[in-house]
Amino acid sequence: MKIFRGHSIRDRLFTAFGVLSLLTLITSVIGWSLHNQLGNQLKSVVEQDIPSLGSMVKLSTEAATITSLAPALMAVQDSESRKLLWQQLNQGTQAIASVLPQIHLARSAMTDRQVSLDDQLQGVIKTLNALNQNILQQLKLKMDKEAESQGLRWAVSGFLADIDPLIDKTQKYIRSRFNEDIPSSGIVIKREGERTIAQLNTDLQVLFRLKADTSLLVNLVGRAHHLPDPDSLIATAIQADELNLSIVQYIDNMSLVKGFSELRVRVDEVLYFVQRDLNMFELRRQERLQFEAGEQLLTSLEIQLASFNDYISTHVTAVREASMQAVAQSNNAIAQGNRLMIATSLASVMLSILIVWLYVAKHLVGRIRILDGSMRIIAAGNLQQSVPVKGRDEIGTMANSLRSFRDQLTEKQAELVQAGKLAALGQLSAGISHEINQPLTAIGHYAHNGVRLLQQGRAHEAEANFEQISSLTKRSTSIIARLKSMARKRRDSIQTVCLNQVVDHVLTLLQSHSQTHSTEIVVDMPSENNMVMAEQIQLEQVVLNLMSNALDAVADNLHTKKITIECLHSEGQIELRIADNGPGIAPELYEQVFNPFFTTKEVDQGLGLGLSISYNIIQDFGGQLAVVRHPMKGAIFSLRLPHNSHFQAEIKS
Repeated sequence: MKIFRGHSIRDRLFTAFGVLSLLTLITSVIGWSLHNQLGNQLKSVVEQDIPSLGSMVKLSTEAATITSLAPALMAVQDSESRKLLWQQLNQGTQAIASVLPQIHLARSAMTDRQVSLDDQLQGVIKTLNALNQNILQQLKLKMDKEAESQGLRWAVSGFLADIDPLIDKTQKYIRSRFNEDIPSSGIVIKREGERTIAQLNTDLQVLFRLKADTSLLVNLVGRAHHLPDPDSLIATAIQADELNLSIVQYIDNMSLVKGFSELRVRVDEVLYFVQRDLNMFELRRQERLQFEAGEQLLTSLEIQLASFNDYISTHVTAVREASMQAVAQSNNAIAQGNRLMIATSLASVMLSILIVWLYVAKHLVGRIRILDGSMRIIAAGNLQQSVPVKGRDEIGTMANSLRSFRDQLTEKQAELVQAGKLAALGQLSAGISHEINQPLTAIGHYAHNGVRLLQQGRAHEAEANFEQISSLTKRSTSIIARLKSMARKRRDSIQTVCLNQVVDHVLTLLQSHSQTHSTEIVVDMPSENNMVMAEQIQLEQVVLNLMSNALDAVADNLHTKKITIECLHSEGQIELRIADNGPGIAPELYEQVFNPFFTTKEVDQGLGLGLSISYNIIQDFGGQLAVVRHPMKGAIFSLRLPHNSHFQAEIKS
């Protein structure tokens, strides 16, 4: 990317994307040319073969419909169903006839195929008509059979209506004759001109046989209505003829029975349905013949439709071959264009990779990420973070601005830290002046008394006064030394600091605070190894700020005022907790209390810089300062710093 050195990001991106646009334009021109060539080659296929192929699909669909409807036509049971199916079959054949002229035969030998399709269609129509006539004849025979069965049922009903009373009458007559011919005396009476009881019993037996044979004959005729095969039909017809002869003989032998003339008429009516030429057996035989002929027609129709579908498949194959030829020609054209398109595409991709990876990813995004990381670290409070981004473009200008901002922020923070210390000293000045003035007054008093005692020769008593003066002088010196250390600017070196000593110094400075004497301060620091890595003056400033805030928080408590200082050890760190029983801090303000100029005090009681400065100081030490939820009422500030042993171990590793 040296060719772009010294240019702005806008100029570099404009040039790079201009080259990409040129390659894209070249690729588009190649694609457009290839598209036109393919369009011309495929136009003939689309205009000639595709419509013909669609027509063939319609033909195949209609042929399949006819194939499925023809067996249903064979199975119809009534004229209405036949009419409905025949109408659908007619519609199918008409649809095929309307589609045939639409087939565009653009290849050789297609005209012969079209003629064959026409012939096949005519053959299908002819077979369908024959099948329809066959079904009509079968339905007519079925109706004739129903009429034959109905007539036979009426004849049998009349026969039974006559023979049953005749049998009853004959039985009664025999019983009456039996009582008359053989009275109680046991003498048989012979009457001239009348038939004997034996003859009457013979007539009665003939009547029973006549009824039984006639009923059996009717059952045979009924069975013939649904016999499935010719052999059963012939056997049943022979048995019916034999019964017919027996019934005729019975009739000839019963001419002497009274009332038999009317019964004979009924028997003749029954025998009429068996003896005539077009009886039930003949109707069933013709029905079987028609059914077999229909099966043959259906088979012939299936063969014709299969041949019809073969012609359709042949045409579809021809269209497919033509399409494959067009595809082969198109592939040749595509192969020629692909080489050019691949070359331009590869060039475009390679250039895009170079632009995105070398320039955008590394030179732009990489530098922006580094700059963003530095900005986040500086914003988090680490003002020692370097800004390694360089360059003379817009990103380099941003990096220079960030460096300038970091340096200015470092100076301002140092000034704010010093100002915070001076402000804390100012708040303590009144109490400290009282603390110093009191020892000085006592020193003057003890000095005056000592001089008087020396003048009186009471040197032993004067020595006690001088010891009091020495003690008060050390106390004043300690207070002044603490003030000097707090007012002194911090050193940049981090060293081992004893937390116990820091807390003691802060409590010494706070002895003059107005709330110190009315507040219970509990210090729980059992371990003597409370050594942390920090800068002592700044750490004392942080603890002093936290203690001052705690004293201000409990100032308005009406009852117990309590502050607890607790030291805990955990995972290479030492935690110093300062808890008060004041009103506490709302949870939604936990993250805001460390923002500059944020305060919950009155306008004239603070600037809101103490916690912000303390937070940044602890961040510089590599520690953490946070607000912890109090289990009861009040606030807890947690100060975590690395233990000196853990810090030394990290340095060695």
